[in-house]
Amino acid sequence: MAITDIQWLLDTSILVDILRGHTPARTWIDSLPEPTRSISVITGAELLAGCRNQREQRAVERELNLYTLIWVEENISQAAFDLYKRFHLSHGPGFLDCVIAATAITHGCRLATLNLKHFAALPGVQVQRPY
Repeated sequence: MAITDIQWLLDTSILVDILRGHTPARTWIDSLPEPTRSISVITGAELLAGCRNQREQRAVERELNLYTLIWVEENISQAAFDLYKRFHLSHGPGFLDCVIAATAITHGCRLATLNLKHFAALPGVQVQRPY
């Protein structure tokens, strides 16, 4: 399967690199067809939470507009809760990481992240460090 055939869910770490102007991140994202790029609403909220002023928020909003936003629906919430129950004591994933993982699983996306260890213990997640 070619990289352009894969549906991607981008973790917050990837978008942070893009917003910081990290060239490898932008080069990788630009290599993907726009319809294959998506983010969880959790990632969007995490990025907005990091804004210190209106200028930064406008930059985040411009970047977010380049991706398909996936909302947390009941099936994602249930899957995330199950992952969290099963693995938070043994492997320590945060609940928001479980929501992002459940989103990727539910939508059949490969999860692009720089934090492989956050997702390594969660079964069914196709995780890749893209650059």
